[in-house]
Amino acid sequence: MEQPLELPVTYKGEELIFNGRLATFSYGYKLYVDINGNEVVFERDDEGNLRAIVSDASASPPVEKELIEAIIELFNELQVL
Repeated sequence: MEQPLELPVTYKGEELIFNGRLATFSYGYKLYVDINGNEVVFERDDEGNLRAIVSDASASPPVEKELIEAIIELFNELQVL
């Protein structure tokens, strides 16, 4: 089952909105976020920390590491996943 969502993220002093979807599985959840045309998957690792998986690391423009960290911070504040 999937649920669409919008993510308001403050990054470099700018308020950005990203589209995403929350997918539930029998073993947990994954968040799929479209960042400038690149799909990034957020999920919990074995230690319970959020990690991001970038589907195409050579995509143009590349997804900035600091932006991914800002999205993870938002998820942690909201206690998503």
